[in-house]
Amino acid sequence: MVNPGADSERIDFSSYAVIPIWYGCNSACAICMLSSLEDRLAATPFDLFRALVVKLVNDGRRRNLILSGGEVTTFEHLERYVKFAASFSWFSRIQIQTNGRRLADPNYLRRLIDAGVNEFFISLHGPEEVHDAINRRPGAFREVMAGLENLSRHTGIGIITNTVWTRLNSDYAVPFFSQIARLPFIREMHLWNFFPMGDQSRVLIESLPELLKRLPAMADAATSNGTWFVLKAFPQCLPVPSGVHNDNEFPLTLIPDVFWQTLGQCGFGRCIYRDQCREEKCWGLSNAYRERYGEEPDLLRPITGVPKTKPEVLGEKQKAKRS
Repeated sequence: MVNPGADSERIDFSSYAVIPIWYGCNSACAICMLSSLEDRLAATPFDLFRALVVKLVNDGRRRNLILSGGEVTTFEHLERYVKFAASFSWFSRIQIQTNGRRLADPNYLRRLIDAGVNEFFISLHGPEEVHDAINRRPGAFREVMAGLENLSRHTGIGIITNTVWTRLNSDYAVPFFSQIARLPFIREMHLWNFFPMGDQSRVLIESLPELLKRLPAMADAATSNGTWFVLKAFPQCLPVPSGVHNDNEFPLTLIPDVFWQTLGQCGFGRCIYRDQCREEKCWGLSNAYRERYGEEPDLLRPITGVPKTKPEVLGEKQKAKRS
């Protein structure tokens, strides 16, 4: 299969809406944002999901839909939810965000595609031993690679990989991206900043200087086969090399308020230059990063220009109520 990234535009997440529908999971990832919230987040009832989808269709501004969680492939009613969203023939893309493990079952994958899923956002955090250590599930890497192989047999399917940048995988990033870039069916490879929403996970934060030191070789490896290489949720002013897209567009997210409240307490989107900077979509630094590595005053810089609106703290543009 020819690499789809070479002749396609990058994904524009501002055209997407996310509905988290289920918070169960078959992994126990050390980097999970939701681990401290699992007992306060309930599955989205079908009636509520139906109302949210109808509202999105009637609103007419977002042509793409993401179903997320937890791990949505562990939700026994996922196919029903997907079929309902697909029944409007409105959404160009119906994506699931997944750890990819259940996609190793080709029959299950076929059912999802037949239901209407045509885009997969799949977490891959490093080579086998690293990925399994982060998932805390032996064999997880082999399952997701089998899932990718199964996906490669289907046409018209968008595949994006998601890797979270941490101290656990930073030393392995270059050979890992070289390995994944050999897969000719990956549309985009995303490298996400780490969101430490629990005290224990803070030790996994890797520094921005370490990122920038490795980034040229990572970009060369990731784009060697024509795949888009995208940074997500990093400071917008980072001096990234050619071939790297520092993209801070995010979808409208229909998630309970308790998530936004917890996110806000973590202080994401902070920067000593915020009052001077005219960039509206920067995710800045978190409280946890600043406590560990400082404010990075020599690395970050204010972006000048005429602002459309006052810069906002992380999440304000993406959050939306579910009622």
